[in-house]
Amino acid sequence: MENRKAYIERCDALFHIRFYLAAIVLLTPTLALSQYQADFLRPFTGYYDSQSLTTAIGNATVAAGQVIPGRSSNPANLGLNRFNNIQVNFQHNNFEGVGASSSNTRLGGAHGVIPIPVYRGSLVFGGGVQKVTDFSSARQRPGLSSSEEGGMYATELGVSYEAAENVFIGGAFHYLQGSDELSNTEPDTNTFLNPKYNGYYFSFGFVNRTTEHLQIGASVHLPSNVRVREELTTWPSSTPQNSRVDSWNYHVTRPMAFHLGLSVLYPLYSLFYEAEWTDWQDIEFSSNEYFEGDVAQINRDFNDSLKSTLTHHLGAALHLPSLPLHLYGGYQYMPVPYAFYDGNVKQSLSGGASYLLNQQFSIHSSFSHYFWRYEGDAESYDMLVVGTSFHF
Repeated sequence: MENRKAYIERCDALFHIRFYLAAIVLLTPTLALSQYQADFLRPFTGYYDSQSLTTAIGNATVAAGQVIPGRSSNPANLGLNRFNNIQVNFQHNNFEGVGASSSNTRLGGAHGVIPIPVYRGSLVFGGGVQKVTDFSSARQRPGLSSSEEGGMYATELGVSYEAAENVFIGGAFHYLQGSDELSNTEPDTNTFLNPKYNGYYFSFGFVNRTTEHLQIGASVHLPSNVRVREELTTWPSSTPQNSRVDSWNYHVTRPMAFHLGLSVLYPLYSLFYEAEWTDWQDIEFSSNEYFEGDVAQINRDFNDSLKSTLTHHLGAALHLPSLPLHLYGGYQYMPVPYAFYDGNVKQSLSGGASYLLNQQFSIHSSFSHYFWRYEGDAESYDMLVVGTSFHF
């Protein structure tokens, strides 16, 4: 425990290289457990999703239904699909920090939708494996170099059915798994932190096709329990063979998240909006390897220094009448969860397109640009997703 605390004091920059984590150290350097908070929030903060159509409309999917097939924030959307659909996505991202950058390319995931013939209404299953959060950052300044790379994947299985005419209800199980690699280099000491995550949560929701041109939807993501195993390797810069490895285990429970929104649907265009609300004061830490007083203090600091956030997702789609081509755009407004910090809100702009090659295959792509300021300097994260879908 003493080694962990010493590590946290030495390399606090390692934990706030992402915008969400920067706020704590910049404004409250005397908060004893601030870096603990950065540690525990890490699996729940990052860059959204890796599915092209979802990111193209700024993740405003709670009532997107049949317009955006595949993974969404509301499992009830599955019930609006009438055809089998399998899609695969690939992702490339690039982080631009102060004096440094990082990038990688990998499989974003695969998702399938399978309608089941029923006498009345609809019954649809869906699921897959998808990268839901990306961790990327880099920083270079005199005497200090830090970088981060990793992500969280979700294995999901959901079902939706038409409970009444034009009212769809759905639920899904989500299993989370991922890891992170944080490296920090200083003149005298090097550190490598490698947390590994696994956990789960359930989500439920409904979609109501109110009129021919309007759909409303809502969903709730129940608290997600994530188990974390951290391994910390430290070594003197001059003698790397004299390394030391320490490990810790703990659980973090993310608060419930509520999603509410609507879609306006016309033959030539569609508009999407989603609001996402989370009370971060309800985050909970537990561990058998920490002193009971430390556990109580960590949870008390969560309550004192965190707040609820209301994230806004906006999206639009243009359906060209003369071509099998759809164009998309989106915007996200993402406030930080720290009660004492009101500036430098993270935002994103996105765009994309899908093209139907024939009755069975389509290709689609999206580009998202996240941007904010850190200590007065502009930082950004770009994500390019390319995918293909098979309809049958």
